[in-house]
Amino acid sequence: MTNPATILIAVDADEGAKRATLAATSLFPGATLRYAHVARPVPMTPPDAYGAAGLALTTTIDVDPDETKASARAVAVQAAADAGTPDADAVGLMGDPADALIEEATSCGAAAIVVSAHDRGWVERLFHHSVRDDIERMSPVPVVVVPDPN
Repeated sequence: MTNPATILIAVDADEGAKRATLAATSLFPGATLRYAHVARPVPMTPPDAYGAAGLALTTTIDVDPDETKASARAVAVQAAADAGTPDADAVGLMGDPADALIEEATSCGAAAIVVSAHDRGWVERLFHHSVRDDIERMSPVPVVVVPDPN
């Protein structure tokens, strides 16, 4: 008897997890679903770290990676619950979203990564790169893109 395939579902705090879950369960019946959310570390400078000219000095606040990953995992857990799969695996990751999701997919042996597409206007596409595009370009495992219904 073989183990069911693992499908990594990349989630944000939006409705895309429901669409991604529906696609994953339709395309990969019986698969083990693993939800992942990636938190990007944000460098922060405390208010008292600014010099007289208003320039930031070298002091920064350290971000606790474990706390950041726990927070990201909470988003993944909520996405799984909202998608009707509250007992699914959920993981919180930190770093560049495309890199972190691809690394997670390869380390957990995922058969595919499922991502939902966001409906973005041309101005937003001009100024912000697409994580989905990065995943599609760099992933060694198949990527399923679920379109936005709007």
